[in-house]
Amino acid sequence: MGLGFRIVKIIDICYITVVYFILGFISARVLDSSSPKFNEKEEKKTSNFIVILKAVFKICINSALVYIVRNVVPIILPSPFEGLYGFKQDIVKELTGAPTYAFALLYYQKNFQSELKYIYNLFD
Repeated sequence: MGLGFRIVKIIDICYITVVYFILGFISARVLDSSSPKFNEKEEKKTSNFIVILKAVFKICINSALVYIVRNVVPIILPSPFEGLYGFKQDIVKELTGAPTYAFALLYYQKNFQSELKYIYNLFD
């Protein structure tokens, strides 16, 4: 593997990271704006089991989104660097793992973070 190949691979990793980050940010904003704002006073009136169950449901939604996005992105957004210096995007692990997407998706869901902090404090 020559220097050109390695440079193209690094640039493609950056490309994948930016695409996943943007998609994660947008997905998080959509999820945040489509769900009611977390209200701790209201949640205290609800059973802890129900609060935890709602969080588990949101975790399932997040994991399903990660699965869908990591399978769709390589199809709809192929690498513009495919074929340069023998580069093939399917060898890049960041493409199939989508760690940046998962990070951005969770990090920018402020309502969900508040809910998780509330649940965390239930066990103190």
